[in-house]
Amino acid sequence: MMTFYLARHGQTEENLARIFQGHLPGRLTAEGQAQARALGTALEDIELDAVVSSDLQRCVDTVRLALGPRELPWEQTPMLREIDWGSWTGLPIASVDLNHFPDDVETKAMLYERAGQALADLRERYAGKRVLVVAHGLFNRSFQAHIQGVTLEHLRSVPRMENAELRVFRVE
Repeated sequence: MMTFYLARHGQTEENLARIFQGHLPGRLTAEGQAQARALGTALEDIELDAVVSSDLQRCVDTVRLALGPRELPWEQTPMLREIDWGSWTGLPIASVDLNHFPDDVETKAMLYERAGQALADLRERYAGKRVLVVAHGLFNRSFQAHIQGVTLEHLRSVPRMENAELRVFRVE
């Protein structure tokens, strides 16, 4: 049995500006920093074996603030990055036609597949461990869907994660 403590990064300036953040580093707001510290408080009494996070700065900063002086093995990986919005990256969400995606955007199917691969990899490498996973809203939805056996067609049934929200999943 292994346990995933799945969290989303704290609020960013880009979240507030309602832009396609994607693979941008992201800058935590003061609220996002407070959310990350509150995440740390929620994790305080939980024994963790490792941390795996997206390598994007907003997740790195969230982990640093959440863990504080706590030292744990920590892997930062591009496998846990948010969806790649391609040429939409950095654009206001309201400025694009959401019915016509450009060819360079990572599709939800591609993200779903990547999240499934990440889950399989983590299950193999951290079998029997308690792992904090810190990533992004759309990535986390797909990751959680795989844990719960939710298909791509029903992905929207997985509740959206708030900034710095923590969810716990035990898997065989």
